[in-house]
Amino acid sequence: MRKAAFISPALVVAGILAGAGLPPCVMPSAAVRAQAASPAAANDFTTFLARVDAAQLELQNGRPAAFKALWSKADEVTLSGGFGGTIEKGWPAISSRLDWVATRFSNGTNRIERIVTHASGELGYVIQAEHLQYRVPGDISDSTRDYRVTMIFRRQAGEWRIVHRQADSQLTRQ
Repeated sequence: MRKAAFISPALVVAGILAGAGLPPCVMPSAAVRAQAASPAAANDFTTFLARVDAAQLELQNGRPAAFKALWSKADEVTLSGGFGGTIEKGWPAISSRLDWVATRFSNGTNRIERIVTHASGELGYVIQAEHLQYRVPGDISDSTRDYRVTMIFRRQAGEWRIVHRQADSQLTRQ
């Protein structure tokens, strides 16, 4: 029996962007900057990512509103969350899922390692590792989770929006 080949999320996103005529750009994890057409556009994307980071911390403290506000409300948005389950599609399903996720976290902190950050034109993406420490509501002991994450963003009405998030906890090689 043949084993399935592993394709990294970075390669998948690079392929999607290449198909759209956008070259991928790999940057070191310490770099939190965007390749874009102009310094102003790069700064705009970097500022948006800072908002995403702050909103994720809110979510990890049981408050989903700020994170939900950054999502596109389009029908084709998708979420493949770190708690597993089905891939949610469309804003109503994602909104409900994010509300549920918020009930699983309190007293959260995180550390985010950006591996790839890229924006060009109307599309952007990040590949990152997220390290969370939190409490399950009602529990007194700390919990931790480590995720591999891919997020894809699109400009809509002049603002960046999240259109896809994939997170999994498979950080060790099988």
